[in-house]
Amino acid sequence: MASLILFTGKGGVGKSTISAATATHWANEGMRTILVSSDPAHSTDDTLGITVGAEPVEVAPNFWAKNINAEAMAQRWADDINQELEKSMSKWFPGFDPALLSETAMFPGMDEVFALEEILRLVQSCDYDLVVFDTAPTGHTLKALAAPDHIKTFLLRILRMKKKIESAKNFFLKKGETSQIEKTLEEICERVDRVKELLRQPDFVQVNLVAIAAEAGLQECARTIRYLEMMDIPVANVIVNNLIPNLGEETWVSAATNRAAALVKCEYDIQQPYISQFRTLVNQHECHLVGVPRLPFEPRGDKLMDYAPLIWNAAGIVGTPRPSVLVHDDEEVVSLEINVPFLKLATWKRNNLSYRMFEYNFGDESLWYEIPVPPILEDIKPSRRGNVLTFEKPVIEIEVEVGDETDV
Repeated sequence: MASLILFTGKGGVGKSTISAATATHWANEGMRTILVSSDPAHSTDDTLGITVGAEPVEVAPNFWAKNINAEAMAQRWADDINQELEKSMSKWFPGFDPALLSETAMFPGMDEVFALEEILRLVQSCDYDLVVFDTAPTGHTLKALAAPDHIKTFLLRILRMKKKIESAKNFFLKKGETSQIEKTLEEICERVDRVKELLRQPDFVQVNLVAIAAEAGLQECARTIRYLEMMDIPVANVIVNNLIPNLGEETWVSAATNRAAALVKCEYDIQQPYISQFRTLVNQHECHLVGVPRLPFEPRGDKLMDYAPLIWNAAGIVGTPRPSVLVHDDEEVVSLEINVPFLKLATWKRNNLSYRMFEYNFGDESLWYEIPVPPILEDIKPSRRGNVLTFEKPVIEIEVEVGDETDV
């Protein structure tokens, strides 16, 4: 299973740039990395300097990118729900105008729900070591996580309406006419709950907030941290972007006669109280604070190589993603480690090592995740500790096998 690094925040604070730089950094470190964006603005294309579509596009060695058209996915789902509602309503109320249902199924955050579902599929597979998720603006993401509450409220209204109609005198309603609607809505709630369960796994998932040193950025960040904490989803890093660096006393003194220096000094002074408040905020919520300076260049395309070290350094974003499959080959043993959260829920195939978790496959029984196992370890029965499955074989046994093959 791949690790997930997620970035969220207000629109325009630099999520896409930081996400692209993160993917660039870890791809250069040798991790098979995919950058995924669900932002309707699709800033990924501009940041990378290439066209990114719905299918993964290879950007560089170990680096792929794709956009998720979450709105279209949500609309297709809403259309199906509305068709079911129309069928039921026309039987309940002959002559009912179905146009009144046109927006019934578009619950707040439904577009991001489907984006999170796609992320979960990518993370569960072993196709990549790391998934970097550039989310839509914070509000979309939080509404997606709260979608089950809205859906369950709506579902309760449907069931109450159905009960009243069924009890009406001389009204005949076949049982099960709303069962498909109920099932579909309940499945969506289960999917979001499974996503939230995954986001609570800090060994596999890192949630980061991106903000700017301004009142709106501070308040949005504080609200998001509190909201995620209510869901038991930990925030690893708060990244404050576009900070004016301290240019030194000589520059600040020149601000008295230099208008350009005065403008920069003014913005520097405005940011300082907010930086102090961000420090207080992260200390209260046990997050790590990362400051990113304003740059003398536009961090896009090839320049991401220069930008990445500014956020992934000793004082930068904390947390090292773990590859889904680790192969160790030393003088004494050859071993393979596979990291899979909720390992106890997995069903395994031994002939060609693959696994599935029906509860996490959204009802798709055919969806198996294959794991690349070196031929030398294929006959080894793995051991399990927590979420780690380990295949291990002493080098001495391998040497004997090779010798036997040579004799033959």
